Amino acid sequence: MIRVTPDTNVLISALFYYGNERAVLEAAVEGRLQFVLSMEIIDELIRVLEKKFKVDPELTRDYVLRLNELSDIVTPRKLPGKLVRDREDAKVIECAHSGHSDYIVSGDRDLLSLKRYQQTRILSPRELVKILRHERPSA
Repeated sequence: MIRVTPDTNVLISALFYYGNERAVLEAAVEGRLQFVLSMEIIDELIRVLEKKFKVDPELTRDYVLRLNELSDIVTPRKLPGKLVRDREDAKVIECAHSGHSDYIVSGDRDLLSLKRYQQTRILSPRELVKILRHERPSA
């Protein structure tokens, strides 16, 4: 199974908008991929949804519970050195690395500019959707 670490902006966009981010979420719901998340990513998601977007805590809880069902929750190891400029981005890389993700999916330019961290490719939601379309069995 394809293992994907989405960053927080992808998870938020998947909740609010139809588009590539939602297609990534739907692929997880369909069992075509498994999310790899950490408590740091989940905590950031909750904080942003409730504080910045003023999402009702009950809706946030339901979304997080559903994400937990679709995810392998890992405890990331801190990686040596400075991975990226923004610490928020480093936690995504550490989660993906510790969880043996095939892909990180992000809209963050700093992360996307890396293109890869060791064996994990870093893609935009659109790029991941293209890959998923090619892996879909023909009817």
